[in-house]
Amino acid sequence: MNIIYPPLVEQSFQFYQRKNSGDLSKTALYRSMVANQIITENGHPTAEAIERGFVRDFYEEQDLSFEEFLAIYPIFTAYETELFQKIDGFWEIPVSLKNELMIQLEQGKFSYDEQVQVEAFLSER
Repeated sequence: MNIIYPPLVEQSFQFYQRKNSGDLSKTALYRSMVANQIITENGHPTAEAIERGFVRDFYEEQDLSFEEFLAIYPIFTAYETELFQKIDGFWEIPVSLKNELMIQLEQGKFSYDEQVQVEAFLSER
């Protein structure tokens, strides 16, 4: 049977795989995250986990300033501001940069935090 775990469990599992070579199962990780009130049983982050910084919220409201956008996705501080354009109230990048980011993701060029930011940004676009 192939169990599909919530994205936060998958991301946490990837994080622990990089940091530790221990035998942590996704099932044990999921149960621990629920027991420690990091996620709900449905896999959503708890308010306490967000407040304490255990989980990062990548929710973008419409019409954010560029500074507010960069606070959500600090990885983009390394890129020229001219690449960003607000379209329909959201900051967007050229397709060529999106393609470059996807290639860099596949090649493992980003740190864990950068990877999570890029994946969150691209998942909304």
